[in-house]
Amino acid sequence: MKNIKILSAVVIVAVTFMSFIGIEKNKETEKAEITAIFDDCVIDLEAQLEASLKMDELNASDIQVIEINEEINLGFDAFEYLPIDFNAYAGTELTAEDFEIFENEEIVDLGFDTAAYLPTEFNAYAL
Repeated sequence: MKNIKILSAVVIVAVTFMSFIGIEKNKETEKAEITAIFDDCVIDLEAQLEASLKMDELNASDIQVIEINEEINLGFDAFEYLPIDFNAYAGTELTAEDFEIFENEEIVDLGFDTAAYLPTEFNAYAL
């Protein structure tokens, strides 16, 4: 009986140590997987950084715009419903005068005259 107790204790201790070995191996494989994922992310990040640096060197004249004009079938003839002198592109020639820029500057009231605290001939807009 005594030998069975010792043998079962040895088996339990052996199984416990083997389970710890399995946990360590599992941790090592997880660490290797995480390292591989991290390395892939670093490679992707480096590629994106290189691409963004190349975009900074890009000139506007280097960009080619490709317009694809696809004909849309509405199932009926749209020209029957439009006026005779209809021009879909009328008014599309925009110039700088077509745009109005509004600058609303808020007037801040501090409750006292700030000129008394500024040097003589002070100009906030001087360069």
